[in-house]
Amino acid sequence: MSSKGKVIVLKRLIVGDEDLLVKIYGWGGLMNLFVKDGAVNNYSGVFEPFNLLELTYKQSGEIVVPLDVGSVEYLSYLALEDYERYVWMCNLTNFFLRWIRHYDQQLFNIFLIYLSAKVTNKSVFFLKFKLEVLKTMGLYKDTIFEKDIRHVVKTLEEGPWMLLERIKLSKDMAQKIDSTIEAHLEHSL
Repeated sequence: MSSKGKVIVLKRLIVGDEDLLVKIYGWGGLMNLFVKDGAVNNYSGVFEPFNLLELTYKQSGEIVVPLDVGSVEYLSYLALEDYERYVWMCNLTNFFLRWIRHYDQQLFNIFLIYLSAKVTNKSVFFLKFKLEVLKTMGLYKDTIFEKDIRHVVKTLEEGPWMLLERIKLSKDMAQKIDSTIEAHLEHSL
């Protein structure tokens, strides 16, 4: 029996000389996709990290096997704009690989929005991304942040994107917010 769903490619490895093992996020959370002969049949571009795929698939235990790719949105091309954009997309992906296991449509949408977004103030938006993920997971509490940074966190959380492009955060402030988020995730999950 086969099913259909949308997934985002997070990571791709060539296994042996011919096959692909692809880490994806979609209907079943974080999953492994095995593409037989994927490296020799020119499927590498389709299963490039950051791409959004609509798959017809079957599941065999822990492994998902694609039967057909209905559509591909090549978000991987956005990473070719410049090195900073590539690093931005990798940071988002690595955060997902580290902390997200189960599927949630809101998390999927947030991840897709940030992967597609062209932002210049990347450190601020990465913090906003993390705050949105915390909120979606039901883990956000302003009390986890020290009193002196709560107003900054509130601005990051609620501020419109145009304002956030202009905000300047000191490295110490950004590091303090980031380490608080990471520590909270470490203790909550």
